[in-house]
Amino acid sequence: MRTTTPHHTHHQIRDLGTEPLQPRPDAAAKLSGNPGFLTDRIQAGQLRGAILGSPNPHACIVRIDTSAATALPGVHAVVTHADIPGIKHYGLRKVDRPVLCIDKIRHVGDPVAAVAAVDMATARAALALIHVEYEVLPVVTDAQAALAPEQTAERLVHSSGNLLHAASYQQGNAHAAQTASAHWVQDSYSTPRQMHAFLETEGGVAEPDGAGGLRLFFGGHNPAREKQVIADMLGLPHDKVHAVGTPVGGSYGGKDELTVQPIAALLAWKAQRPVRLHLTRPQSVDLGVKRHPMQIRMRTGCDAQGKLTFHQVEILADTGAYATHGPEVLDAALEHAPGPYHYQAVDISARLAYTNNGIAGAFRGFGAVQVQFALEQQIDRLAALAGMASDEFRAINLAAPYAPGPLGQYVVPFDGAQRALDVARQQPLWRGPHRWHSDCGRYIHGVGLTLIHRSDGFGKGGPSDCRMELALAEDGAIELRSGFTELGQNLVGAIQNLCAEQLGCCLSVVRPVLGDTRCTPDSGPVAASRATTLVWRALQQSAQAWQEQLLSAAALLLPHSERHFCCGKLGIEGGIEGASGLLISYAELARAMGTKRPCIALHLHGEDPDSNAHDTHFVFGACAAIARVQVDTWTGVVRVQDMVMCTALGPVASAQGYLGQMEGGAVIGLAMCTQEDLQCVDGHYTARNLDGYLIPTMADAPRMQVLAIENLPKDDPIGPRGAGEISVNFALPAVANALATALQHPVTHIPMTPARVIAALESSLESVTP
Repeated sequence: MRTTTPHHTHHQIRDLGTEPLQPRPDAAAKLSGNPGFLTDRIQAGQLRGAILGSPNPHACIVRIDTSAATALPGVHAVVTHADIPGIKHYGLRKVDRPVLCIDKIRHVGDPVAAVAAVDMATARAALALIHVEYEVLPVVTDAQAALAPEQTAERLVHSSGNLLHAASYQQGNAHAAQTASAHWVQDSYSTPRQMHAFLETEGGVAEPDGAGGLRLFFGGHNPAREKQVIADMLGLPHDKVHAVGTPVGGSYGGKDELTVQPIAALLAWKAQRPVRLHLTRPQSVDLGVKRHPMQIRMRTGCDAQGKLTFHQVEILADTGAYATHGPEVLDAALEHAPGPYHYQAVDISARLAYTNNGIAGAFRGFGAVQVQFALEQQIDRLAALAGMASDEFRAINLAAPYAPGPLGQYVVPFDGAQRALDVARQQPLWRGPHRWHSDCGRYIHGVGLTLIHRSDGFGKGGPSDCRMELALAEDGAIELRSGFTELGQNLVGAIQNLCAEQLGCCLSVVRPVLGDTRCTPDSGPVAASRATTLVWRALQQSAQAWQEQLLSAAALLLPHSERHFCCGKLGIEGGIEGASGLLISYAELARAMGTKRPCIALHLHGEDPDSNAHDTHFVFGACAAIARVQVDTWTGVVRVQDMVMCTALGPVASAQGYLGQMEGGAVIGLAMCTQEDLQCVDGHYTARNLDGYLIPTMADAPRMQVLAIENLPKDDPIGPRGAGEISVNFALPAVANALATALQHPVTHIPMTPARVIAALESSLESVTP
């Protein structure tokens, strides 16, 4: 259903919940388990892999003895770092993570050795026979203490020091801006460590190909990178390794990095047998990456008219034992700390510390969500001090569509924040009461609004280049070949819809080919909400050439009497249409063209201007959201009852995929606010499974309405903005703002557990007691 709001520039709005949805193209395969996930690749003759992880969070390795394990019948390979013929470390911006620990342990579960055996019982028995002698070191658990000056050598997680990364940004005259301020809010905020809790834990299969190479089948975001890392580890030419990365049983960022792939590959290479390595849930807790916990200090001011003056932010993040995506996460936090607002002066600093608290890395929302929670609390509190409604306060402080980006960089002009706020302000949930009691006062209800923007793609200097191919296959299918992987986001459906729209063909003839290095080019990771946008841009660039090639070929192949009809079009029936209907099908065309079938190579380059600073983003989307919460004053239990999402991200490529991204991400965000917190005590996670770390179920999901605002500015060069992460980014602050309204108390530490809710209620009562 399309409606418009009359009070501002025309908005094209789709209420996606009212539209009939087509089944996902992969629905039957997913529901039947056929072909299943890559960890389901179980075959006769396959060995089982197992990893020996350290019981200590911080220690030196004195000696490793694998002789007894090697001698055990049924064991085909035992490996340590000494068995690696090539490069022994991997990483992204910082290459600091060993495939198998060499001389030091940095977190519980850090892999020391691995075995491949005929079955799991034998593999576990072999692990028990490996003797490792450790020299235990002091455990570094507090990020602030880790960065204290004059650390002893024993307290250094890495010899380079415990500071992994630092960044800062200053703009404007801070003194003058503070002098102009009539109101300000200063507080400290803390956000938790969150676990991805995906359905399929990390794992997969490595298989020697019998020709001096290796095949890899692991769920992940970037098979091309897996291929490169493992080829370099084994000292093989890159073309000797073939990686498949799709489909994936959930990721949310947790499989954007390598974990078990190199170890399984090393085992398979030494044994020269296929090896299946699949982590148990407790192993996944130890080895998998988590969301970065952050400590954030903010001081924000406005003048007497409610216009923002200054914004000071200090961020401290705990990256755990290895860098993974940590530097990029911190850069994202720095860049999103100002939000979509304009200030006279900004002063932001951020630091990232190594500790022995597991490993933090990529997680949906990626560094931005932590600071957005804090900022949106600040905005609501300042609005109250200024005597203004929070939506009006946001409206008068929005940065202009053509303004520089949050760190002064050039960004693609975009009025999404204004559009999203316009639509949100008109919603009945927001126009009604914002706080009320029910059931004789037992329950308090609160409504909160948030407005956020979110960067798209990788920051400048990241892997922005992308390659794809558009080809007519031998059977007449139109294939879009890319290295992207299907993580559950309905990328298959989105590609089919975009091809049908841009190329003028029917859905049934489009066959996306994904995540297989043998037949797809390197498109970069399917991360940072970039895949749909890049597919859209690639098809925009190639559609005319594609249609011309097919129509020209058809004109040569048709009988002379029919050629004049072939000025027509690519038909919805799966071929070339003329005035009399279908003239030639794609299948017939493919057979006739033989090896000369069209294949267009697509190469998209990063478009960030040279003047932009490293790691800043060039493209942003924006969303507003309204949440309603119910607080039980007897128990402290919080229930999120309603959420309205106003998403200004441009055209919707797949309505079902879009809904899934918005609704699923919103539940992750609200859970971060109300319940999820993987605590680490003395370097040990306190939960070992999903019975000790509770995640929301369908029963916890609120009623959700998704209003997609499809307008883009005229001549916009980017197309649809990514929908993969942004719902996490707006759900957390929306729920936090609703809670603060209900409790009449700021929310500064999340999750808001029942104990914290009761404490806030008691604090509010004390503040009004005479």
